[in-house]
Formats: sequence, structure tokens, C-alpha cells
Amino acid sequence: MSAKKIVLLWATVFGLLFALTAPPSSAQNFPTYHQLGPAKATLWRPTSGTPHIAIVMMHRTASFLNLPACSEMSNRGFVVLCVNTRFDNNESQVIFEQTALDVKAGVNFLRQNQSGLTPGITKVILWGYSGGGPAMSFYQAVAEAGVAFCQDPQKLTKCDTSGSTSLVGLPPADGIVFVDAHPGVGTIGMLRSNNPSVKNENNPDRIDKKLDPFDPKNGYNPNGLSTYSNKFKQAYFDGQSDRLNSLIDEAQEIQQQIAAGDYPYTDDAPFIIAKSTSAKLFVLDTSILHSTVQPRALLKNDGTIDATHIVESVRLPDPTVAQTDETFDGGGRLLTVKSFLSTNAIRSTNSIDGIDYCSSNDSTPCNVQQISVPVLFNAMGAYYFIRDNEIHYELVKSLDKEFIVIAGLVHGITPCNACPGGPYNNSQKNFYDHVRDWLNKPGRF
Repeated sequence: MSAKKIVLLWATVFGLLFALTAPPSSAQNFPTYHQLGPAKATLWRPTSGTPHIAIVMMHRTASFLNLPACSEMSNRGFVVLCVNTRFDNNESQVIFEQTALDVKAGVNFLRQNQSGLTPGITKVILWGYSGGGPAMSFYQAVAEAGVAFCQDPQKLTKCDTSGSTSLVGLPPADGIVFVDAHPGVGTIGMLRSNNPSVKNENNPDRIDKKLDPFDPKNGYNPNGLSTYSNKFKQAYFDGQSDRLNSLIDEAQEIQQQIAAGDYPYTDDAPFIIAKSTSAKLFVLDTSILHSTVQPRALLKNDGTIDATHIVESVRLPDPTVAQTDETFDGGGRLLTVKSFLSTNAIRSTNSIDGIDYCSSNDSTPCNVQQISVPVLFNAMGAYYFIRDNEIHYELVKSLDKEFIVIAGLVHGITPCNACPGGPYNNSQKNFYDHVRDWLNKPGRF
């Protein structure tokens, strides 16, 4: 027997063994892999029926090919396409505007039944989870408002309107499910995360002790909840804004030098930022961004919904970010000038409530103002995006909109049973069931 035949024989044997020994859900709902140009995807289908609603799940860099939500939603009767963009696991190269091309590929794949595996699909829903929130909202905003939206002069970077990366004529989706969507990488990943005590970008160990978030004299507690004065918080949030604005000015100056031929490189340049990702003050002091500002719906662990109270986050503080801030891998960013300005930059006067949301295309609060299709905003009750998602809900153009907080879940959509009010052993199932029921509401889709 030839080596090739032996390999094929063993592949068949192992395939049969897997089919016989795998749990029923795994054997019956195995995804298929598909290449979507520079992007790639897995297609998850329900075990029975011919659904008419399909969901596209995607993040700008994270691998979503085996995201738990893929199987959770397909098990609830939906076709799900889980996409990795052309920038998966490559933050340093992200040109944010181009992520819309990979969403487009997913929408067309489902609507046009390109695989022969999605017959009967009449509605395509976008799933904006975490960093997928700004990506999906940006896609839909351009699809509804046109490229004039992403070409606005106030944008730090603009979308392309010609060539292979043109965003002209994006087909709009029929609705969006936002899942603990953050306001944008520039806002949460850089503006609110940078350590404003850094005095010299080339020597980040030189700090202004008055702005050091990890100094006990300023309110830091290495063993639990930190408590900062209002004066310190105001100076800190202003300082975060000042530092990011300075970095933006520096990056734009480099771009001008490149354009003038006065820089060592002709296309782009490295852009390294130390102490830029782990100094979120609200991770240390949970009194910051701690709740909704209006009574909002809370999906409780017992499955009931209470919409009569201000909803408070039950998240726990994490003082260990002090150690992370000192590292390159966890506390710094290795970017280029282009990826910084496109994805990690936003103008502001204050990192909490003085943000120029529409200075960036990577901005959920700006993007949702162009969106008119039905939207569902879900915020995790043991995390820090509750107020941000309430803002998204307040700003969205759509008339068919809902905002709900899921009790006791962290950002990974898993329960924080150690958090106050726990255990939250039913909250994960409650979340997926609520999304199912929202999508299946008669007359919506």
C-alpha cells in the first residue's frame, strides 16, 4: 500500500472515531471553513430547519473562528458566519477602515449563498462584540450614509473611495446586535488606558509623581480597591487627553515628513508607545464609570427583567495592572504611524466626557448616529462598558432599539460568581436566549 493510501486510510479511521465519540452537539454542528479573499471564516449552521436570519461575527484583530457565540447562536436556530479579518492577530498593521471590506465579504457570502450552504437567508445581522462594536457600526454607518461619512474632514484618517479598498456601495445589514461593545480602540485602548504621568516618550520611566496612578499617596491600593480624590481624577483624565493629543501631533508630523521625502521611510514609520494600555483608572477605582445614568433594563440571574433602577456594575477592582503597566508586552503598543492614527487615535479634552468621538472612524458613539436598522445593545453587568453602551443607545438613530444589562457577566460573557450579588450561574444562558428572542420577535426581521 502506498504512503498516500495509508494516510487517507488513517484519516478516514480517525474521522469515523471522532464522529462516534464526539458529543452529539459537536458531531451534528461542525463548522465549515471558507476563504473570503484576505479574510477567512467558519460557517455554523443549525442542525435542523432552514433559517432566514444569518449573523456575521467579527473583530478587527481577534480570532472569532471558534468564538463560543458561534455555536451558541447556531444552536438557537441561526446561521452564523464567524470571520477573521485580514488583520487577525496583527494590531500593528490595522488600517481600521479596511475592516469594512471583510464585513462586506461576509454579508455577500451569506446573501448570495456563495457556498451553497446558506439557502433561504433573507436577513443578515451584524454581531458587534467588544472591538467588533466599532467595526460593525462603522460598516453599517458607511453602508447607510455613504462614503461622505468616513471622508469627513474632521476624521484623523479617511476611507478610500477608489481602487481595491474603496468603501463605495457597501450593502447594508438588516440589524445589529451589540455585545459589550466598546466605544473604539482610540477611546478605550489608548485614551483611557494611557498613563499620563509619562513625561518623556523616549524615557517613559521619567514620570510626574502627581499623576502616578500606582502611587499610594495618590490613592492606589495594591491589595484591593483604590480610591482617588476628585481633584486627582480630573487631572488624570485631562492628562490622558493631553498625552494622546501630543502623540497624534507627533504622528501627523511624521506623516508630513514622509510626504515631503524628509523621512527615512517612504510609506510608513514605526510608532512605539510605552505605558499606554494598562492605566485605566476605573479598573482600580470602580466608582468611575460604575453605572447607567437612567433606570435601565437588567436581565437578572433568575431570568426576570427589572427596568426600574439605575444599573450598577458589580465588577471587582484589579490592582495588578500596576505590574502590567511596566511591561512592553502588556503595557506598551508596537504600531505604525498609519495604524496608530487609523485605529488608536482620537481627539479629546478629557478622557471620560470630553471626547471628540467623530474625529475617528473607529468610534461606536459616532457611527451609531448614522444607523437606522433595529439594534440591541447588551452590556455585561460585571464589567466597565455599561455607561458606554448606554451612550450608544442614547445616540443611535434607530427607532427600533433596546438596551439591557446582563447581570453578573464579565466581558468574556462568563459569570463572575465572586462578584457582589452572585452567583450568576444562569446569566450566560439568559443572555443568548434574550438575543434569540429579540431576533425572532414577530415583525422585526
